[in-house]
Amino acid sequence: MEKKKTVCVYCASSVGNDMDFIETARETGRRIARRQWRLLYGGACCGLMGILADAALSEGGEVHGIIPDFFKDYDFEVIHPNLSYLERVGTMSRRKEMLVAQADAFVALPGSYGTLDELFETLVLKQLQQIDKPIFLLNPKGFYDPVLAQLDKMQEAGYLQADNRALLQVIDSVDGLEKALGDYFGE
Repeated sequence: MEKKKTVCVYCASSVGNDMDFIETARETGRRIARRQWRLLYGGACCGLMGILADAALSEGGEVHGIIPDFFKDYDFEVIHPNLSYLERVGTMSRRKEMLVAQADAFVALPGSYGTLDELFETLVLKQLQQIDKPIFLLNPKGFYDPVLAQLDKMQEAGYLQADNRALLQVIDSVDGLEKALGDYFGE
């Protein structure tokens, strides 16, 4: 039996205040499930992370979460209770290592510090040829345009080489993301 293709999604643990980003997370989860790809993510039930996971689960998708064990000590519920599979790890660093090791492709949706941390660590690993997996930045409504402008500035200043800048594939829609993942997976 062929192993399911695994798409790791990095995104916010907050909902934010833009309904379009909420719908982007929801539709991304649905599309991953409908394509019979496994969703791999940070294991939370809150924010865009929870919306993404719930959408995939509602379509009968396989959803695998990896979450640091210290979240069980929070005063509010963070750990998603209904995942297909949940792994608890000791640290955020270990979570990132496991996400990278288990994924076949990476997608970043809108988020904040954690999302950028995961995205850039994955890009560094690809730049250093420690992984050879595609990294997609879903950029609805130009959410990441300021980050992309900073990358362009780094390239113009000679700190970021063009071939390394090209490691991040920017996509503006869920339709485009689904097509890019399907092309990569040969489907």
